[in-house]
Amino acid sequence: MRTPSNLIILLLFVTFLASCSSVSNVEKLTIVPILEKNITTWNLDECNTIIEHYSSTNKIPEIFKTLRTNDVAIKVLSLNKNVITAIVRKEIIEKRFDNNVFKYNLKEYLEEYSSYTLDTNIMKIEIADSNYSSGISFKLFLENVTDPFEPIFLEDGYSYFFLENQNGKFSRVNEVTGLYVEDYIQLDGYLNVVVTFSPFASDGSRLFSSNDLDENYKLIFNGLQKEPIVIEWKTK
Repeated sequence: MRTPSNLIILLLFVTFLASCSSVSNVEKLTIVPILEKNITTWNLDECNTIIEHYSSTNKIPEIFKTLRTNDVAIKVLSLNKNVITAIVRKEIIEKRFDNNVFKYNLKEYLEEYSSYTLDTNIMKIEIADSNYSSGISFKLFLENVTDPFEPIFLEDGYSYFFLENQNGKFSRVNEVTGLYVEDYIQLDGYLNVVVTFSPFASDGSRLFSSNDLDENYKLIFNGLQKEPIVIEWKTK
């Protein structure tokens, strides 16, 4: 029996969505003009542009929600020096703090989540850890989207998460921080955590060439559903 052509098109379209919804292809030129400016002059829209640039998700757009194939929607935000600066600057703008608070918070956040620090005298971001041993951090937003709804429990949850480079080498989770963080994952609704991966692959080699993650990477989440959830971020 011949398959109707419109059904074939629909099947191809669904396959396309499933295969592409987890990949973010980005063009760095969109943020270069912002990065060239003094960080104390970034406005709210510019901060949001940088944050979005370094974000990736497996979530299918709302218009196609009936085609959803995942039990968990995940949004990933790479906490590199540009993102940390944008997050802190955005907070300063929204809460109307002054530049002294900006300096203090930016220095603290950089040293907590990256290999960088801030020279507060000249407002210059500098490498603090030349060996880049402090790890690679991501902000993860996880949402249980099972339908019908079922709680998701993973006893050793974060041990199932991996960071992979474009050559197929990977590293494991070093640390997880955030409100209500436990060694296990109990996903009844939403979960926001910061996950830090080792900067070194299993063979001891450095996973990425730079001290700040601005390269192609892949995050793999096992155990949350039957099939692994893979989210990729690729520079053009």
